[in-house]
Amino acid sequence: MIALYTFNISHFSEKARWALDYEGVAYQERVLLPGPHQLVTRRIAPRTHVPVLEHDGEYVQGSSAIMDYLADRLGGTRLTAKDPHERAREGEREQVFDNAFGLGVQRVIYSEILKDRAMVTDLWAFGGPFWARGFYRLAYPAVASVVKRMYKTNDPQAVAKAKQRFVEVFDELDAILEKQAYLGGDAPNRSDITVAALLAPICRVPEHRMTWPALPPALASFEAELKGRPTWNHVLHMYRAHRKPAQH
Repeated sequence: MIALYTFNISHFSEKARWALDYEGVAYQERVLLPGPHQLVTRRIAPRTHVPVLEHDGEYVQGSSAIMDYLADRLGGTRLTAKDPHERAREGEREQVFDNAFGLGVQRVIYSEILKDRAMVTDLWAFGGPFWARGFYRLAYPAVASVVKRMYKTNDPQAVAKAKQRFVEVFDELDAILEKQAYLGGDAPNRSDITVAALLAPICRVPEHRMTWPALPPALASFEAELKGRPTWNHVLHMYRAHRKPAQH
């Protein structure tokens, strides 16, 4: 039995879900809520974050580790390079994307949307149990405080650096995608899925399970700097053409 512990809102969870779906690996998804999720993740993994993959009594934490496990233990052949040197280069690129876009989305977006309690409650409670909204009505200040500390959203310098790095990596990908259809060349690889999943909240792709709200006005110029560029359009294309969830 394969189980995947996720958040609906988590773009890292989406990265792991998409990889499993793309490789045709059946799994049971166990969607948790931000905050209460620690009651589960603290029991099964070294750290508290999702996603976590469970397989035959083993637990694998983190989207990149799950993609590696998918290739090494679950028969995945479509996304991860077989050549060790190319795989190592893929891993280095993926770490760049995880930091620039994964952490970048968290730091930049939460720096603004945490001010809108109703919006964030809707996002965190999406698809959750009947008691989710009631829980966040009471626990929002505590959960939001943890998020602020985790992503340094109250540090203007950290947020500014995250925006700068975000745009720098976006520029680098634009240069590649102006010359070829996919970061993987002629077909998607794990870099393509990583970038598409991590940028989905910014690009607000309609095929995503979440209905992403418009970014706050304070981020309008940041969004305008990215919208319609090759990397932005690549994210939309990846979802239209390649995001077909498997039947679990």
